[in-house]
Amino acid sequence: MLLPALFPTRFTPLPDLAGGLLIGASAALLWLGIGRIAGITGIAGDLIQRSGRDWRLAFISGLLLAGLLARTLGAAQTPNH
Repeated sequence: MLLPALFPTRFTPLPDLAGGLLIGASAALLWLGIGRIAGITGIAGDLIQRSGRDWRLAFISGLLLAGLLARTLGAAQTPNH
């Protein structure tokens, strides 16, 4: 098949499930907390508005910092082929 050849990866169900649960929980907290849907396009696009800018910056900063932290801790390594 062409797709596995283009995107080699390992099947890791438990870390994948944990990541999905964290994403779902954060989206639910944002919706329940301030009534906003966690769509990155709307969040990033509305950064130029003055109202609600603080939580948008915090959300995007959290996305970037979580990725950097995962890479630093070795959780975001890609397979070498």
